[in-house]
Amino acid sequence: MPTLVVVRHAKADSPVGLQDIARPLAERGRADAVEAGRWLAENVGGCDLLLTSPARRTEETTARLLDGWGATPVVVDEERLYEASLGDLLRIVRGLDTETADATVVLVAHNPGASALVESLTGEVAQLRTSGIAVLDVEGEWADVDSTSASLRVLHTARAETGGEE
Repeated sequence: MPTLVVVRHAKADSPVGLQDIARPLAERGRADAVEAGRWLAENVGGCDLLLTSPARRTEETTARLLDGWGATPVVVDEERLYEASLGDLLRIVRGLDTETADATVVLVAHNPGASALVESLTGEVAQLRTSGIAVLDVEGEWADVDSTSASLRVLHTARAETGGEE
């Protein structure tokens, strides 16, 4: 059974005059992203493929996530993840081509799309906060993913010891 892990990027900074796509992680976001990786190592195990938005905050989240996780998946910058709608995200997931039927795929993305994807696939309310992680068990093939074709294994928000609320 395939596993889909949806991760909302960690807390970003908002420097004046910087375009949205160029926003870096805040100090707390950097720590929380590493903690998210540690949590994934303990609760998910390995990863076959990781798709990340090209936004600076998602790329920084991905780098720190992998530092904490210790996983070495294939990492792909997926331009369609930036400002993705639910429809965009469903097309990305349905287009996944993985080597094994039980692959674990991670999407590092943005809200509101990330939360909408989890809700659409599981039929459960799931508001992902920054450094939020949703682990979904997918029934069937990636190409057949549709409404409520997955079950929510766990919803978790990673916070480093020094990290606070969003």
